[in-house]
Amino acid sequence: MIPFFVPEFTKDMENAAIYALKNEKSVMGESVAKFEEEFARYIGTKYAISVNSGNSALQLSLLSLNIAEESKVITSTNSFIASANCILMTGSKPILCDINYDDGNMDIKSTNEKPDAIIPVHIYGNPCDLESIKNVSETYKVPIIEDACQAHGAVYEQKKVGSLGDVGCFSFYPTKIMTTAEGGMLLCSDEELYEKANSLRNRGRDMSAQREIYSRLGTNNRMTEFAALLGISQLKCLSDFLRKRREIASVYNEVIQGSNISNLAQPIIVPEGISHAYWRYSVTLDHSIDRNLIKDELDKDNIASDWAYYPALHLQPYFIKNYKTYKGQCPIAEDTLERNFCLPVNTIMTKKDADFVVRRFIKAVQKQ
Repeated sequence: MIPFFVPEFTKDMENAAIYALKNEKSVMGESVAKFEEEFARYIGTKYAISVNSGNSALQLSLLSLNIAEESKVITSTNSFIASANCILMTGSKPILCDINYDDGNMDIKSTNEKPDAIIPVHIYGNPCDLESIKNVSETYKVPIIEDACQAHGAVYEQKKVGSLGDVGCFSFYPTKIMTTAEGGMLLCSDEELYEKANSLRNRGRDMSAQREIYSRLGTNNRMTEFAALLGISQLKCLSDFLRKRREIASVYNEVIQGSNISNLAQPIIVPEGISHAYWRYSVTLDHSIDRNLIKDELDKDNIASDWAYYPALHLQPYFIKNYKTYKGQCPIAEDTLERNFCLPVNTIMTKKDADFVVRRFIKAVQKQ
């Protein structure tokens, strides 16, 4: 079986986990501080705050930026529900915008709403067009919170995503490019923002005080030492993880582009100056292709496959009921997500595996 997602664990990672269980304090210890320091250095920000999930990182970012009730926050309709839930949990209103056909990322020009914040999602590990997003941010003088939960190590114009906005957020869920079993990270370079977020993740505690002094309302969003030690070990391997993922994607691209189905299955377009992390390898199928039949054919060859985020967020029952969203609101997302198809990408696959997968995929497309 060629699986869709496989978290990779080395012997060093196993030993780190055992060490944490035997020797570390449970939370907010030396390993948490070390992981935060090393991840901030890797991404290119002054500060990093570890939390218990990517969703928590996003929500704490909004709260730290004083985004609350009556605020409007633009994000993409093509994303995991957490990108919108974090907005809802602050009492703010999500403005779900359409996407670009070529890369699946948010098209901020598709909405005329005046935002109080913007959450661009680097979908599938492919960086957004941050130039157009920054133009809107500067026009309205509002912060950018990068949802980089799928994009560890992705690069936009020589800078890693997560360092390009006011705040960057990452997830370390088991299916992500690197994992801490469960966890997340909030990154920034503003000291005041850092101090507030650091307090909020620890029940509102004043982290500069020697005793337990609570100066604001907060929650317990802390990362465990166990997770942090695993994260330190995973971060050491991240460059290798990315190299393997990009090698798999390169095989897929080369074979599809050289085949007679290139007009029936269009891979995501990656512009110059962009380095895709390939959390997922996504193609858009022609309207004549039934993706269910493609999946059935690949299942016969023990090849896992999937499609992403269908239906789009604005067509989820909660948003239709509570925010009066409707079919036709984001036409490009509705069209492309009905035709989205994802081939497996993981670090245990070889180039030979990738060649087998993509040729079976081509064969399945040709049968239609």
